[in-house]
Amino acid sequence: MQLTNPFCRATTLVLVAVLVLAAAMARADGALCVKSDKAALLAIKSALGNHPELSGWNSTVPCCSWPGISCDTSTGRVTELTVFALNISAPVPAGIANLTALRTVNLAYNRLYGRIPEFLGPRGALPALNFLRLDGNRLSGAIPPTATVYDLSLVGNNLTGPLPATFADAEFGDVDLADNQLTGDASMLFGAKKKMNALRLSRNRFAFDLGRVELPEALDILAIDHNMIYGSIPAAAAARKWLAFDVSYNSLCGPIPQGRYTHRFGPKHFVPNKCLCGRPLAPCS
Repeated sequence: MQLTNPFCRATTLVLVAVLVLAAAMARADGALCVKSDKAALLAIKSALGNHPELSGWNSTVPCCSWPGISCDTSTGRVTELTVFALNISAPVPAGIANLTALRTVNLAYNRLYGRIPEFLGPRGALPALNFLRLDGNRLSGAIPPTATVYDLSLVGNNLTGPLPATFADAEFGDVDLADNQLTGDASMLFGAKKKMNALRLSRNRFAFDLGRVELPEALDILAIDHNMIYGSIPAAAAARKWLAFDVSYNSLCGPIPQGRYTHRFGPKHFVPNKCLCGRPLAPCS
C-alpha cells in the first residue's frame, strides 16, 4: 500500500527510526553482554574488595554499560577495563585473564601490590591487549616477558631487575618505566626501524652506552635522566623535533648535538653529567 498522506508518511518514518534505535540499544546494552565476561568482571569486583565505586557492577545491569567497561558492539566481548584512582589495596585480580578480548587495561593510581601477572600482555592470556596502565601502584618484582604492550606505563612502582629479553623485538609506541628500581641494559628499546615515539626511563638504575644506539625515527619524547647511562648523545638527536628531552644526572660525555629543537632545552636537561659540552652548557674545548 502506497502512503500518499504526508502525515502518515512522516509517522511511519518516525516509528521505523524508533524501532531501529531500540534494536541498537538492545544490542549494545543487553544481547551483547557476554555471560562469561560478566562473570569474570564480578569476580574482579570481589577481588578488589567490592569497592563502593564499583557498585554499578551488578547482575541487574548489562555489563557493557558498567562504569569503566567498554565492549565490542558486534561481539559483546569486553574490550576495555578501567579501575582508575580508587585507592584499592589488592593484588592484580586473576579474573582479568578470562577477559580474553581486552584491548585496554587501566588500573593506575591504586595501591595494587605483588608482582605483575604474566597473563597481562599479548604474549600472555590477552592477545589483543595494546594499552596497559599500572602506574602509581605498589607493584614489585621483575617485569614479566609477556608485557610487550604497544602503550605501556609502569611508572611509579617498586619494580626491580633488568628488562625482559622479549622487549628487544617488541613493537612499542609509548613506554614509561620511570620511578622504579630497574637495572641493566635498556638499549634494546632503541632502534632506527622501531615505531617508538615516547620513551621515559627516568629515575632508575639503567646503565648502557647511549652513543651506540640508533634513535627510532618517530621518537620525539626522550626522558632518561637519573640513571647511570654513559657514552655520548647520538648525533641524530640534532635533527629531531623534540617535545621533551632530558638526559641529566647520568655519566654522558662529549658535544651536545646542536639543532633547532635541542636548543629549546636549558642546562637542567643536561647536567650533571660527566663531561657534556656545547650549548646550552659551556663550549667544548
